[in-house]
Formats: sequence, structure tokens, C-alpha cells
Amino acid sequence: MSADDFISMMSSLGFVGDPLVRTQHLIGAASHEWVRAAHQRYLDAELTTVSGRGHGHGNAKHWYKKIGGIWKLAGVRPEMYWVEHDLSTIFLEESPKQ
Repeated sequence: MSADDFISMMSSLGFVGDPLVRTQHLIGAASHEWVRAAHQRYLDAELTTVSGRGHGHGNAKHWYKKIGGIWKLAGVRPEMYWVEHDLSTIFLEESPKQ
């Protein structure tokens, strides 16, 4: 997947580009990344009422490759160990009309 395609996918309305979704990713040591990713979906653009929560706990392995003398991200393999709340309520195909 190209970098542009990856950025487009990650920032889409069906993922973290949704204006009603807020995330926080807490990452551990550089040699081995332990991840806790907190996600909340809100009812409207004022972000005053939480409609869903889903927090993931896991590990993310990254690969890097030197291209033209510059290190670039070459791959990611996330592993989810457990989830708090209901992650399926966070990322919808399309955000509700605002």
C-alpha cells in the first residue's frame, strides 16, 4: 500500500477522520511497543455527550526500510490482546449528518 493510500484510509470518515471520533494512543518503549488506544464517539459536533467507548490493548510491530538513504515505514502488524467497552460502536461506515 502506498503512503498516500495509507493516509487516505486512516483519515477517512470511516476511521479516525470522523469528526465525532476522538482517540488517544499511549505507546510504550521503542524496542517493543505496547499500545493502549482509547477511542470515544460523540453524539454531535459539540462533543459534549459520549455515545460509545472502545479501548484497545495490544502490541504493534513496525518494520522500516532504508530507501534513497532515508528510513521509511515499511510495515505494521498490530495485535489486539483485549478490548474494553465496545469498539464496534466507534468506527462507523459514515458519520451521522451534523
